[in-house]
This record gives sequence, C-alpha cells and structure tokens, in this order.
Amino acid sequence: MPAVSPSEARTQIVELLGDTIYHALGLKETLEEERNSLESQDLDGIADAVASKTTCVARLQTLDKKRMQLCGSWGFAAGPEQMQAMIDWCDESELIANRWEQLMIIAAESSALNMTNGAIIRVRQQQFESSLSLIRGVTPGSDTYGRHGEESGDLGRRSLAEA
Repeated sequence: MPAVSPSEARTQIVELLGDTIYHALGLKETLEEERNSLESQDLDGIADAVASKTTCVARLQTLDKKRMQLCGSWGFAAGPEQMQAMIDWCDESELIANRWEQLMIIAAESSALNMTNGAIIRVRQQQFESSLSLIRGVTPGSDTYGRHGEESGDLGRRSLAEA
C-alpha cells in the first residue's frame, strides 16, 4: 500500500494533470499555428511555431516523467496500467479519470494535427523537388533505375550551371 493517503495522492496528481493539460493545450494551439503558417507559407511563423512546439514538448515530457515518478514512488508499477491502478486506488469522484481522459483526447488531437502538418511539409517538399528537377532539365520524379534494373546515374543531380 502506498505511503501517501489516497486524498493526498489525488490532490497531487490532479494538480499535475491540470498543469499537463494546460501545456498540452498550448501544444495543440502551437500545432494549429504551425498549420496556418505552413498553408500561408509564412516562414517566420513556421520558425516561431517550431520553437514553441519544441518548448511545449520538452515541458510535457518533464511533466510526464514527474507523473510517472510520483506514481512509482507510491508503489504503482511503470507501464500502461499505471494510471488505471492509480485511478482504481484513489479516484472515488472520478476527477483523475476525467482529467486523464481529457489529456488523452488532447494528445490524440495534437497527434492528428502533427500528422497533417507533416503531410503538408511532404507535399511542399515534393513540389519543390519537382520544380527543381524542371529547372535542372530532368523529368520530375524520374526513377532511380532504368527498365532493365541499371542505375541511370543522373538522379537529377546535375548542377544548375549545367542545366
């Protein structure tokens, strides 16, 4: 049995989850700003969003590490079942469960936003590479290998001075 009372544990974990939710919402907002900057091709906005995203992620990692250490110090084994064991032990009012669920929803939304931003970046990269290929005088998206499996050797890497 943990050395802390259920009431004390509940108070501490609810406060920690509140801080984590606050920073997770900040990350979500930053990802939305990043998407807007990517769509409008605002390079300064992208740079600001990336810096902010890095700060948010670092803070969230610190808070999650603190949560795991706190739960571990109370005798709850690390792993995916840790929070459920904590909830089962001291969450009579379901406050911890509700905050944990809210955090998981925000994390899923942030993950989806991050994947969308990554897709936008990949599309822009392909557009850039295609444009660069045209400038160099090669067919965009040309295969690395010829019909018979031989390497073409060109790979669209001619100098712009040669193109």
